[in-house]
Amino acid sequence: MSEAPRRSLRLPGLLVAGCLLLAAGPAAAQQKQNLYRWVDEKGQVHFGDRIPPQYAKQGREELNQQGLVTKTVPHEPTAEDLARQREQAELAAKLVQRRDHDRYLLQSFGSVADLQAAREDRLTALDGRITLAQKAAVENEATLEELRGRAGGKAPDEKLAKQIESFENGLVDNLQLIQRLQVERGKTEQTYAEDIERFKLLRAGKIKPGD
Repeated sequence: MSEAPRRSLRLPGLLVAGCLLLAAGPAAAQQKQNLYRWVDEKGQVHFGDRIPPQYAKQGREELNQQGLVTKTVPHEPTAEDLARQREQAELAAKLVQRRDHDRYLLQSFGSVADLQAAREDRLTALDGRITLAQKAAVENEATLEELRGRAGGKAPDEKLAKQIESFENGLVDNLQLIQRLQVERGKTEQTYAEDIERFKLLRAGKIKPGD
């Protein structure tokens, strides 16, 4: 007996499974072929003994000879699906971070004055580091001017050239440090300002941790 042609059908599930078995005959039944159910781009349900290539990455169900679902295979995520999953994961992480920070504020500070005092302590420490870095930069510049003066407008010897290079590098490092500290100071002021406003809302019961 020749093998029945393979095809996809759009019929009710159990009816299709039964029809396929009858069409294939006893030989096919003995082979226990798997049946598949999938949905095309128009939303129409199909049944068949193989998945067309264009639907291979879509979700599908495998049916046994009684038409019962034995396995469900989800569709492979698209680029849009993956992007959406990343966005959802990032949002969830931000919510957890906000909740934890809110709890930290409530547990660590008893009043707005406590937060303001912590802010002043942090800013004072940063100002001290900035002052030291500025002083070091001024000293570097003075030393460089003195070393360059030794050359008398000529190319410095190897030892003097190395000293000049060392102080030039030190000056660059200090100037970059000053810039980083000033940026950090600005961010610290902004962070404490936001924390103080949020702390007020939390203590007043207008928002809950994580809102």
